[in-house]
Amino acid sequence: MESFVQVATGGGDTRTLGLLRNGQKSKRLVLIRMVLQAVAADPASMGPLPPAYSAWKLLGRVQYENPQAFEKILLHPSTGVWAAHVLRRLRGVRSSDIPLWTEVGYFHTLAAAAAVRAGVEFHTEVPVPESGRLHLPSLGTALLPRAGSGGTGGPYVATMRGAGRGVGSVAVVSPRGVCVLLPDSPESPLANWRPIPQIRATRGGHNLRLALDDTDPYASFVAGREPTVQTTQSQSRWQALTEEAWEILVRSQPEIAEGLANLMCSLVPLEAVTRGDPYSVTSPESFGSAMVQLPTSATTLAVSLIHEFQHIKLGGLLDLVTLTREADGAVHYAPWRVDPRPVSGLLQGAYAYLGIVSFWRRYHPTASEQEALRARFAYALWRRSTLAVADDLLASEELTDLGLRFVTAMRECLAHWCEEALPSHVEADAALVAADHLGMWRLRNVQPPGHETALLAECWKLGSLTGCPDAGDPVVRDDPLPREKPVRSELVKLRWEDPNRLAWLRRHPESLGATPADIALLDGDYGRALRGYWRQVMTSPEELGPWIGLGLAARGNGDGSAAAALLGRPQLVRAVYLRLSGDAVTVDPCALAGWIGGRHKEEAAVAGPPPPHPK
Repeated sequence: MESFVQVATGGGDTRTLGLLRNGQKSKRLVLIRMVLQAVAADPASMGPLPPAYSAWKLLGRVQYENPQAFEKILLHPSTGVWAAHVLRRLRGVRSSDIPLWTEVGYFHTLAAAAAVRAGVEFHTEVPVPESGRLHLPSLGTALLPRAGSGGTGGPYVATMRGAGRGVGSVAVVSPRGVCVLLPDSPESPLANWRPIPQIRATRGGHNLRLALDDTDPYASFVAGREPTVQTTQSQSRWQALTEEAWEILVRSQPEIAEGLANLMCSLVPLEAVTRGDPYSVTSPESFGSAMVQLPTSATTLAVSLIHEFQHIKLGGLLDLVTLTREADGAVHYAPWRVDPRPVSGLLQGAYAYLGIVSFWRRYHPTASEQEALRARFAYALWRRSTLAVADDLLASEELTDLGLRFVTAMRECLAHWCEEALPSHVEADAALVAADHLGMWRLRNVQPPGHETALLAECWKLGSLTGCPDAGDPVVRDDPLPREKPVRSELVKLRWEDPNRLAWLRRHPESLGATPADIALLDGDYGRALRGYWRQVMTSPEELGPWIGLGLAARGNGDGSAAAALLGRPQLVRAVYLRLSGDAVTVDPCALAGWIGGRHKEEAAVAGPPPPHPK
């Protein structure tokens, strides 16, 4: 239970992470056994290659003579992706244009890579793709001819021989006699041999080593997201950013950095980003790795690494225990997503952001100048948003007993962090961004019951304004409304992240799509913002953004009832307004919102006007 609590609170010592790794060993062995059983039921799936059992026999010899080499290949991230993928193909639940025998026969490639690592004598045959690029997982890529022995295109079979340790002891021979010798050290480039790029960083006795797995055919686990093959320039950029990111992580939270270095072994590099947050993702099938875009700053890379490290830990834990039970059709709001999430996805996101909040908490007191401002705002924003998600999870009745313990431990950390004082204007901007995101999410994804909308419209037309009838429970839409750019939130974030760009946008607001009302809200001029959003709603009531802007301005202006409806039930206010407009009834959106909000003040968590940001 001690290890369980360690993971739940975002940590994990060497012993705890070792338990997660041991769980993955068992999982991989089970997967490989299942592949062997499926191949035994369909021997023709091996095509022209030797039986799969011969590859398993070679792996067994490697395990006996060099357990570390065996474990390296067994736990290499792409091994899990390959095993799960090929098992689905063998069971007929996934199709591919790649010949089945080459994918099933990759088992021989795994065994050969393990034998090379172990330095044992071996002889085997391996499938070579049409490109002639034979990738040996965790080692590198041998460059062979594109065509088979007959001179035609397509995959073919090559021979691999290993004579034990020594220079030139491993050779790959094509059917036409082309021979590629592997270097004694796989990291040394040779003619027709490209090692996997490596990035390394050392700070304060903590060492990080990550492979940039850019040519492994099973490195990617997301359709349409292929690795970017590294050049000298891009690898240098990765190296430089990683060294800076590692210095940040070791300085701010050395114990987390050490755990990350122990568990993560590779990144799948994606194309670089030029602005904004990079895309990153992990998979339970690729334990120890993450697909990551090259970011624009070292701090952003540090956050991405922490984010994916959290997912890796939770994925490993979920292979051992069950924390959630899905309720049919139940979905939830996640402040980091624009779409509704099932409870399993909500838990994954909350746990990832627990790590991110911990990072910002430890980083902002030590960062300098603009970085400290950025970190302090991010800490304020995500600690309260993640705490709200933890509360939602605990109230969902979709957690197992272990899941309740896990999320309760998470919540205790977040609640403690939320008690730490931050400047009021930082908290105010964080609250504005959080309310903006939630309001827009409700507009896009929540549908008010149609008959209640009609009832409220009729009550308004009849002048029954002394009280608003109960509108009933909203439901999640099957067809979300179109997504709009989060202009207001971007402006607020720029105040903390890039004030120079914000100053430029004030002079050129059209480049972001900002309106005078957005700028007024940013400046705390709530009266002017209210009038501006009111005009936008009256002119274009079908647009979503002005409704939430109107709610934020009403909150700042002290109109609690209108803000309660516009932020707590914006979909209902908009639907009733559009219904009345369709009936040619002229209505003041603020008056309508105040009428509806009189019954639902609690739903928007409306407080008094936030303090103005210091000029």
